Amino acid sequence: MTWCWLVRFSSIAGLAALLVAGLARAQPVDNDYYANGGTVLLSTVERYHILPAEEKMRIKYYSSARQDLDFVLRYFPNHPQGLLLMVQLCTERTQQACDLDFLFEKAIAVNPNVAGPYVTRGVYLHRVKRYAEAIASYQRALALNPDSMNTHYNLALAYLETKQYGLANEHAQRAYELGAPLPGLRERLKQIRQWKPVAATGADSQPRSPVAAGAGRVTAAP
Repeated sequence: MTWCWLVRFSSIAGLAALLVAGLARAQPVDNDYYANGGTVLLSTVERYHILPAEEKMRIKYYSSARQDLDFVLRYFPNHPQGLLLMVQLCTERTQQACDLDFLFEKAIAVNPNVAGPYVTRGVYLHRVKRYAEAIASYQRALALNPDSMNTHYNLALAYLETKQYGLANEHAQRAYELGAPLPGLRERLKQIRQWKPVAATGADSQPRSPVAAGAGRVTAAP
């Protein structure tokens, strides 16, 4: 069986699973990922389209991966992994035309009170060098989740790009306090002599548990 037929079979199997479960719709509604954890619809969509999309991107089968991600984001516009994979597909892997501004507007409209889509939108805006907009998106995410390790890390990177070193150091310190595992940000600040640890006192000296927004891992913009 050729890869082409495997791809076709995967798509048919995914649609068949939705039909059998009575969940497929002619016009998919905008389901909120954050309100559908553990549902049959979400688990089915992820099984037949998120996992295959990751594999297809790994082997550079980009057009088929794009179809899977389009399917996911039609059903769950604010799916964090779907959005992140779409950002990677459109900014790193392929020259396909992507209207990601529209995708993020739709994702945020589904539930404007969760931080994840703002963080991933910030990563996208950072990668396309729209730094001021990226900073604004990260700031909105922090307003919703002040202890997001992911957001502090990426906001620090955006401030570095705009040479706002004091703010970059402030958010970098917070990211590492929350447990950021990647050393790149710290090393960049050290190279320009802007790494300045802030001495904590009293209650603030107790480390807090890391809370990552979006896909639950540090998503750093290059």
